[in-house]
Amino acid sequence: MFTACSGDKKPETPSGTTSQIATEEAKIKEADAAKYIENSYTAEELGLDKVDRDYSFMVSSNGVDIDGDKYVKVVANIIVKNNVTTEDGKDTFSMETIGEYYISFDGKKILKKNMDTNEYEKLENRYADYQKKAAETESHTHVDSETTKAK
Repeated sequence: MFTACSGDKKPETPSGTTSQIATEEAKIKEADAAKYIENSYTAEELGLDKVDRDYSFMVSSNGVDIDGDKYVKVVANIIVKNNVTTEDGKDTFSMETIGEYYISFDGKKILKKNMDTNEYEKLENRYADYQKKAAETESHTHVDSETTKAK
């Protein structure tokens, strides 16, 4: 679980209820969830267009319940240099969450959390396009180790 890196903040919902649940039942989960968010939306759509550093996407090992619906949580993080060093004088770093995205377990709803207001905005569902693109770029290796992409 990555919540230690994200400051242990749990999603706030209008009703104020949150809980974490296993993601085995989710249609889109684990690395596929991060790839889906990263490859299906522009930086502008994700609210990351003004970020001037490299960022990466991570997926929580636990799902979250937002107003009765189960979601897989994907976050965008940047690495930040801390003001403290190790005992031997080396710099230390931590991760700062700059974006939070939620994919419903059935894959039908995608939410983006406004990091200033803690409110959720619905994003267009592009999973069908993502699956088609993934199938088109799926590669396989021949006996002679030549790799080709499916067309």
